[in-house]
Amino acid sequence: MFFRFVFLCLMAGAFSLCALGRAQAQMLDRVVAVVNDEAISFRDLDARMRLALVSSNIPDSQDSRKRMLPQVLRKMIDERLQLQEAQRLGIVLSNSDVDGAIAMVEQQSRMPRGALLANLGRQGVDPTRVRDQIRADLTWMRLVTRVVGPQIRIGDEEVNDRLQSISERQGLREVRAAEIFLPVESHEQEDETRQLGEKLLEGLHQGTPFASLARQFSRSPTSSNGGQLGWVSQGMVDEEVAAVLENLGHGQTSPLVRTATGYYLLTVLETRIVGQSVSAEDSTVTVSRLILPVPAGAPPKQELLERAFGLTRNAKSCAELDALATKAGAAIPTRQGPIRIGELPPELKNVVAALPPNQAGPPLDTPEGIIVPMVCSRQDALVATPPTAAQIRRQIEDERRDMLARRYLRNLRRAAFVDVRM
Repeated sequence: MFFRFVFLCLMAGAFSLCALGRAQAQMLDRVVAVVNDEAISFRDLDARMRLALVSSNIPDSQDSRKRMLPQVLRKMIDERLQLQEAQRLGIVLSNSDVDGAIAMVEQQSRMPRGALLANLGRQGVDPTRVRDQIRADLTWMRLVTRVVGPQIRIGDEEVNDRLQSISERQGLREVRAAEIFLPVESHEQEDETRQLGEKLLEGLHQGTPFASLARQFSRSPTSSNGGQLGWVSQGMVDEEVAAVLENLGHGQTSPLVRTATGYYLLTVLETRIVGQSVSAEDSTVTVSRLILPVPAGAPPKQELLERAFGLTRNAKSCAELDALATKAGAAIPTRQGPIRIGELPPELKNVVAALPPNQAGPPLDTPEGIIVPMVCSRQDALVATPPTAAQIRRQIEDERRDMLARRYLRNLRRAAFVDVRM
């Protein structure tokens, strides 16, 4: 009798587990959106969310998912529309095309061959989902080239006007920039889009690569290449965007910026001066300063300078300079920058201008004590040589292609049947 009771309990438990398993399977297979005749399941969305969180280095929490889910789903809907249009036009990518794109991402991220999918797989991301996203991006690029490309006609007069504009900007600043664009297409999307932008900004402050976030979340045509805009200046981008870039230095990222069409995050990768020779003071550096205080009754200054030189001369990085400071009982060296060399204090300016990165400079006798400077990073000021007419033509073509690609996708959205069931 006892064994019969145990058997019945075990069978009841098994049935309960089966029922629970069926419920979970039904939830994963639940349709969250229909794009024309194609369904997006909760399983698809969950897998993409996992990819977005891991790639962005954002903790997988309920709050993170709540903020990110609407934008991730919209991007998935856009991808389905793009792939459906490509299929209609007979555009198909091979596996080798996708392999090449993955290898390029690894190269840009300084990763060994094959590391991208392996690293993501160890963090619970299905490699198939990564390949699917890359395939969608590449397919859209090829589709735009085939459909939009023939519509672009650039006349000589337009090229000459741009060349004239550049000649008038001699001595002005240009920046190589990247963007993350989060459109706001209705009043209802305002808060959720802003919250996502704030979450992405947190990720950037914590060290997540800008390009990774752009690939996952930006809905600009530049998302497929990490959001890169190339070299831009006044007149080449929207006035609102240009105004923000104007106030950013090398390596700096903007706060979340609201424009007429949505939210932007912008970063400056490099800066240069148009057609003007530059001095060393125009270069941008991050400087570390080891300060050795001079106590009362200390040996003569020259002896202290020699000791400081002996202590730091073999340091080959700012991290090693930090370790030497700890060993000597001094405060951890302070960092300053990125900053123009010309804006440094007079006692540092000339030394830093001639100092290569990761090499300790000569000890300096200052009112603060004995200072040993080191350049942690340097971005030399670049001079923009005048472009050729052919280069200008290609630049205008790229700008026109991006604009037409946005319009193309907008038309696909308007013509589609999209039923979101979240």
